[in-house]
Amino acid sequence: MTQGEKIQAAVLKSLLSRDLYSEQQVNAMLKALSEAETRVKAELVRIGDGTLLKKGLEVRREQMKGIQQRIDEIVRDLKANQTLLMKDAVKTSFQSGIERGIGEFGQIGLPYYDVLSGADQVKLAGQVMSLVDRSALDFLVNYDLNLLGNVTRELADSIKQQIGVGIVTGDSIAKIGEKIGGVIADPEDFRLAGKTVFKSAQNRIEVITRTETLRAFGQGRQKFYGVIGVTRVVWVTAADERTCPQCGPLDGQEFWIDKVPSMPHPQCRCATYAARARVCQSGLPLAAV
Repeated sequence: MTQGEKIQAAVLKSLLSRDLYSEQQVNAMLKALSEAETRVKAELVRIGDGTLLKKGLEVRREQMKGIQQRIDEIVRDLKANQTLLMKDAVKTSFQSGIERGIGEFGQIGLPYYDVLSGADQVKLAGQVMSLVDRSALDFLVNYDLNLLGNVTRELADSIKQQIGVGIVTGDSIAKIGEKIGGVIADPEDFRLAGKTVFKSAQNRIEVITRTETLRAFGQGRQKFYGVIGVTRVVWVTAADERTCPQCGPLDGQEFWIDKVPSMPHPQCRCATYAARARVCQSGLPLAAV
């Protein structure tokens, strides 16, 4: 097996670990969303128990203000929870990209890297992280948080709209709940479900979480390569039945490290690896074409 084949095999192994972590973060984000759903549904039950739907129109409109405030509180808590999750996920993914790059060089037997213990690899990754432009990493995190902020803001507005319209028009609590919907774990059930408020939020949160954790992992690898002197990288796809027409033709292509294409689309699972690598005679972690 050539060095190129060895590193490609090591990269694919890393990508399996990366994808598993990404899905774990998606599940954590959806758990937070599900908790918000539970609180919203409890609010609907409270509305029904208070016979709010049977009161006069003006009374209903006035009481709707209190309902809207409670919905805002629920979604505000959701945003705070998901903000913490996303910050940690992005930074962890970024550092994981560095650590995996180091580990891959060790797996292919590259001098210097082949003698690093797991603890040494983590230490070296920390050193690389110390060289990262913190403003660039903060920009990455803040970009993701802005995306999530848009989702939670629209979620709150849509929930309040559905409740408000339902109350004014006299819809039943069951009917309002049907339009609001909820988090759906099974992919097939999700596909068949009609358009609801929570389904829309769930879809966008899944896409954002997958896309941005994968992006952070890739940028971490690129940062590692840049620090140690890699100048050319090879594009590699996940090489399975889900590989799309946009990514397929890029598989195996070499690029200068500063000319690597950006993610072709959301949830892109592609990655890059060093085209060729070496270390300098002093044993310092240097790789170059």
